Amino acid sequence: MKTFKDYLAESKKVYDFKIKVAGELPEKFQETLKEKLGRCGVKTCEKVSTTPIQAQPLDFPDHPNCEVTIFEVVCEYPITSPEIANDIKSMGVSASCFRVRGANEPIEHEDIFAAIEPSGKALLADGQYKEADKVKVKDYFGDEFNKGFLKDLEKTAKATKKEKGINQEYKVSKTKLDNSGQKSPIGSK
Repeated sequence: MKTFKDYLAESKKVYDFKIKVAGELPEKFQETLKEKLGRCGVKTCEKVSTTPIQAQPLDFPDHPNCEVTIFEVVCEYPITSPEIANDIKSMGVSASCFRVRGANEPIEHEDIFAAIEPSGKALLADGQYKEADKVKVKDYFGDEFNKGFLKDLEKTAKATKKEKGINQEYKVSKTKLDNSGQKSPIGSK
């Protein structure tokens, strides 16, 4: 049977982050980052890859024609993306030059679009829609449809009145009401 210490050791959480830096890195960036994040027990801080120079990098629209360096950081103690961003800012890197994303944050756009290969066809079509399934506009829209709809409503209203035994039609008087000299319930005139 396992002891409590065994269960505790197995349940250790780690906090993964991906840091992207656009442009040239300052000297000893990786070592300095590891020192800054030392308070949260950095397990690993490694440079994963560097993208080729791109005209418009994905996360950096303000930095055309630059490369993006990607780091993966794994911490043993809880820390959030904004805290890591503040540490990177304190290293002298401009806020527009880097992005910090946690493992549980939304998936990056490049991962989503990398899986889709353009074929030139609509993705939802699958040939399941045919010409016979198209909606005829005259049947559902326009003046003719509205007139027919109002006639159907009038027939339904007459049928309902007959069922309930209501034979009176209500007419609105066109005479103007004279309210002078009457007092409102609140007390003003």
